[in-house]
Amino acid sequence: MIGYVTSLLALLAISIGGVASQHQQEVVCYLGSWAVYRPGVGKFSIENIDPTLCTTLIYAFVGLNETTNTIKSLDPEYDINKKALERFVNMKSLNPRLKVLVAVGGWTEGSTKYSVMSSAASSRKTFIESVVAFLKKHRFDGLDLDWEYPANRGGVPADKENFVSLVKELHREFEKHDWMLTAALGAGKSTVDSAYDIEKLAKYLDFLHIMAYDYHGKWDGRTGHNAPLYAREDETDDEKTLNVDATIKMYLDSGAPANKLVLGVGLYGRTFLLTDPNNPGISAPANTASAFAGPYTREDGFLGYNEICEKQTMEAGAWQIVWQRSHQVPYMFRDNMWVGYDDDISITVKVTYAQKLGLAGIMVWSIDTDDFTGDCSPKKIKYPLLRAINHGLSTHSDKRPHPSLDEDDLTVVDLDVDNDLDDNRYNTDDTRTSRVGGDGGGTVSVTPTLLSILLAFIFTAVLSH
Repeated sequence: MIGYVTSLLALLAISIGGVASQHQQEVVCYLGSWAVYRPGVGKFSIENIDPTLCTTLIYAFVGLNETTNTIKSLDPEYDINKKALERFVNMKSLNPRLKVLVAVGGWTEGSTKYSVMSSAASSRKTFIESVVAFLKKHRFDGLDLDWEYPANRGGVPADKENFVSLVKELHREFEKHDWMLTAALGAGKSTVDSAYDIEKLAKYLDFLHIMAYDYHGKWDGRTGHNAPLYAREDETDDEKTLNVDATIKMYLDSGAPANKLVLGVGLYGRTFLLTDPNNPGISAPANTASAFAGPYTREDGFLGYNEICEKQTMEAGAWQIVWQRSHQVPYMFRDNMWVGYDDDISITVKVTYAQKLGLAGIMVWSIDTDDFTGDCSPKKIKYPLLRAINHGLSTHSDKRPHPSLDEDDLTVVDLDVDNDLDDNRYNTDDTRTSRVGGDGGGTVSVTPTLLSILLAFIFTAVLSH
């Protein structure tokens, strides 16, 4: 009887909110497990996950014991004693399509110990044996490698080939268990060139999760968007490599099959403190020493989307919201505070871009910074960004290209086909050689009905040629 009821609940969940079942692409959802320690409504527990909005859930992170070269929990009290890993894996009962992976590495883990572990066949073997035991014990469906980054941050040039060896040997072992093997890979050209043999990695990985964000931040000393889709014409040649389109084209040109590339989007923004509040545009001078943090994530230079939409809701009218046409993304500012972020509209553009190129799907970092409570929605709709991703993937999914792409398929995806956005949510920033042209408009809120009509029109216009 319990099993029967569970099955009915699963079917009900999928029929109501399981939009990931309405398309064939990947929706890869990372969870930053430390989100459970955030204060107030920012606290994110395993039970806050809606597994019907994802095809793959990834628990981040576990680490590497540098003495024994074995995989280890980074938070045994939460992971094991409070059964976070077990509760995470049990999400599969609510979505029969769902795969559940664990990610090893991350920024805080560094690079050096992964460099040492991968340098010898014996230590790689020890690591792989520990991974197999860990996955079996905790019933995961596979492993995600988040080494940030081979041959960088204390690594050595040989890491590039040693990483391939590690992936190849993991792949060989995982085939015996029908497990998935994926990797989160960097976006910057200098990192990619030094760290990855893309063609060889693609041969052994099921999917390559491209971290197409963090292109700009307070470290630049001037405002810049976290994840611009395209370059601006006034940028330098080096700057024109710092955008999603340049990154994806680089991976494709380096031998990665489109159907193995998963485009990463950040459900957060990068913050800045303007040097001059009267100059709040893109590439405006900003403080390099500090920016500002949110009440939940509490990281200088970073705001989760839940913190961004809360500011827009609770401080309505105080923030100027601007659509940067060349980059096809929004930013907002108030006094000397500036944030470049993605919202449902810009994410829809990126999903459309991924569909046109025939990519495998979309990855998000991370679900715990979406509006998972629905507090920013008048109708308390949870996970607006994840829902926008799934809606975008299911809309016109039959328009995806054939496996071989012609040059004509690589056209620019531009949401503002007729300057529709000028009269809705945003002011417009066309001072930096816009792709479309037209004058700026107001900041009237767009209604859900109008937004649906607008998106339907946009998708038809963008994908029909």
